[in-house]
Amino acid sequence: MLSTPKAGWSELTLEDFKVSVSYLTDVPFDWLRACVGALKYGIPAACFLDSEGSTTTIIVDNTHSYIVTTFEDLHVIPLYGIYPSKFARELVEDIKRDFEDWLYWSDCSLSEEQWANRRQMLEDLIEETEKALEEYPHLSGLNC
Repeated sequence: MLSTPKAGWSELTLEDFKVSVSYLTDVPFDWLRACVGALKYGIPAACFLDSEGSTTTIIVDNTHSYIVTTFEDLHVIPLYGIYPSKFARELVEDIKRDFEDWLYWSDCSLSEEQWANRRQMLEDLIEETEKALEEYPHLSGLNC
């Protein structure tokens, strides 16, 4: 789904859709929080990304999922087989695979203590997402 971040950029691939993802959006934090909301409370996950020239929002729900992008014109692209649990699992796998790259994704000047806090917050958010994934089938009544 997400390629390894390099120089403030990653690439998102969902089905046949590909788009560059800029560091202007704090993807690991924003997207994991959206997934937790979807898994725990059944609300659609809305994951925004900036491509520095266009924007994209991925809306992931139990019944319908879409990509809404503003590249040149507004486009709405349906996604098939992308549900909160699948999206969250792939996101967690991608962030854990490239944890250090996602930790330093946000190109900002932080103190050593602030970076340590960011690390702890990201680890906690991954753990919270994984716990929500474990509980999700029981909460939603779904087996996905």
